[in-house]
Amino acid sequence: MYYSKIYDICKKNNVDINLSVFKHSVDIQIRFGDIDRNGHVSNTVYPAYYDFGKVQYFNAVLGDMDWGEEGLIMASIKTDYLKPVYLNTKISVLTRVACIGNKSLNMEHCIVERDTGVVMSVCTTALVCFDYLSGESIPVPERWRENIKDYERNDDLSAG
Repeated sequence: MYYSKIYDICKKNNVDINLSVFKHSVDIQIRFGDIDRNGHVSNTVYPAYYDFGKVQYFNAVLGDMDWGEEGLIMASIKTDYLKPVYLNTKISVLTRVACIGNKSLNMEHCIVERDTGVVMSVCTTALVCFDYLSGESIPVPERWRENIKDYERNDDLSAG
């Protein structure tokens, strides 16, 4: 079973994550509507930021996909909010595939302050490969595995 050390690391008072393992980054534009009455980004908005990072990651790694035929279904998501993000904070979402199983893959994401690299939030997701035509889960396509391994520069992304 996949286990991410990202949460153990973040439990320290001084969050220390090796950001160099993240090969993909996308800048996020914070909108006025993202802000709650306390003046920071609402926790309900973070999943949209992580989803944007995920979509951009797969566009970069897998290219043009017909997501209506085969794709991914989110089976699990866990988010930790480490520091508040405000309207004028410049942030980026870092995204990577941490491991690939038979029919699923696990992703890790971080929201970082662009200017300082300070980690504001971390997230892990479990995604299941899915054939929308048959309505069933499918093995991770070999082309996906190879593209992800090449992009991540990691030949051992096995879940075991």
